[in-house]
Amino acid sequence: MKIHIFLTIVIIVFLGDFQTAFAQKILKSKGFAGFGYRAITQADVDSLGLTDAQGIIINRIVPHTPAEQAGFQVNDVLKKYDDAIIKDNIQFVDIYQQYYAGDTIQVTFIRKGELKTTHLILRALPREKSEDLDIEYSSFPADSIYLRAVITSPLNSESKKLPALLIVSALSSYPLIELPYYNLPRELAYDVSKAGFRVLRFEQRGFGDSQGENFRTTDFDTEVRDNCAALDYLKNRKDVDENRIFVFGHSTGGIIAALLASQRDLTGVITSCTIGRSYYERMIETLRIQGELQGKTNIEIENTIKKYMSLLIPVALGESLPEIIQKAPETADLVNSNQRIMDDRTAAYWHQKMNINLAEVYSSITKSVLIIYGSSDFLTQQACHETIKEVLLNSGNNDVELNIIPELDHAYTFAKDKKMSYDNYQKHNFIKNPAVYELIVQWLNQH
Repeated sequence: MKIHIFLTIVIIVFLGDFQTAFAQKILKSKGFAGFGYRAITQADVDSLGLTDAQGIIINRIVPHTPAEQAGFQVNDVLKKYDDAIIKDNIQFVDIYQQYYAGDTIQVTFIRKGELKTTHLILRALPREKSEDLDIEYSSFPADSIYLRAVITSPLNSESKKLPALLIVSALSSYPLIELPYYNLPRELAYDVSKAGFRVLRFEQRGFGDSQGENFRTTDFDTEVRDNCAALDYLKNRKDVDENRIFVFGHSTGGIIAALLASQRDLTGVITSCTIGRSYYERMIETLRIQGELQGKTNIEIENTIKKYMSLLIPVALGESLPEIIQKAPETADLVNSNQRIMDDRTAAYWHQKMNINLAEVYSSITKSVLIIYGSSDFLTQQACHETIKEVLLNSGNNDVELNIIPELDHAYTFAKDKKMSYDNYQKHNFIKNPAVYELIVQWLNQH
């Protein structure tokens, strides 16, 4: 179950020719409330005396935020946000992105069976800060919009040309803000920057202060173009050594990192806990592993796989969701209230991604490649990573390193095995595993 944190931050961006000088401009900042939330389950309906599962339930209050000041409590059930009726946690993502710092929101909610209203005065959240690093809030152009970026660098390195790392985006967009929670891209950026690199992360379209439409409504090709724009911006900075540029891609971001490495002149690429075989192979194995971890019977697991394949194969062939549901009604519950699928992305997005020949992409990479897999990762498989290495070696690229790290899960946190990792995800219990970060820093320094 995913937990979302409703937040944003004021940033300063730079407009103009990113190869030369930049003119400062303040982007309008989205509104920050400061509460975490999740979907309402049937158990919540029963225990809280609700009439239905419509809305969202608060499960975390960030201290010293508008949500705390408004008096919200854990287990409050939000039903209405200004004039918008909250259907579920998926639809609420689109609702909150419409508001900005300074907006006052009337919220209707249920507490202990009683309907209440209160007001939130949204504000911006402080930027990331560090005593050990320089942190620069910037932006770069992508098509006709600007995307918000944060660049971390060693202290007092403004006048130096340093090697650089781009952390590519993937299915989700991490907020570039100061929050006291574990965040894989931020941990990686800080550790690599302390080793002497400039590291770029960015917020995807329509998320945080990035301009443009909601990235969840765009297609995969747009996401790849935005990552290419981020790479071009990084390479053209005067404080970056253009001869030592690396790209890191985690999870499905590993596919984008591989595409960048196959299309651009890079020093090396890191692909991590990702997909290396056809999406169907990966999906079937993932569903089987997760079903076993959930305690499902073999019959239930087979039915789940059949349902997903009844959706995925037609999507890959270009059929629309209404057409698919009409032919296979059992797939309807895989389509959310935003008429999107799998991590809240469009059918067009998955159509493009599933039609990529990954072997063809990897076989065209001639630069250094580091492949990382955690033995406790229940979301991707070791076989995918072994396939990536095999494809690269067969194509003549011998500068390939595969590392399988024990007690490492998909979040780069400690887990003795896949079952422990699965339980940690349910409890949001994430403890950083430094071994993988040390490996990445060591590999980067050697290249």
